[in-house]
Amino acid sequence: MMKFIYDSLDTVKKLKRPTKKDFINLTLSIFAAVIIAGIYFVATDTIFSGIYKWFYSVMK
Repeated sequence: MMKFIYDSLDTVKKLKRPTKKDFINLTLSIFAAVIIAGIYFVATDTIFSGIYKWFYSVMK
C-alpha cells in the first residue's frame, strides 16, 4: 500500500503545470465555445419558435 502512495506522489511531482500562456489560451477557448453555443441555441430557438407560431396560426 505504501508503494502505491509513494508512486502516486512521484507521479504528481512529474505533472506539468500550465504556463500563463496555456491558461490564457484555454480561458479564451472556453469563452469562444460558450459564445458560439449561445448563438447556436438562440438561433435554433428563434427558428423553431417561428415555425411553431406559424403552424399554430395556420391551424387556428
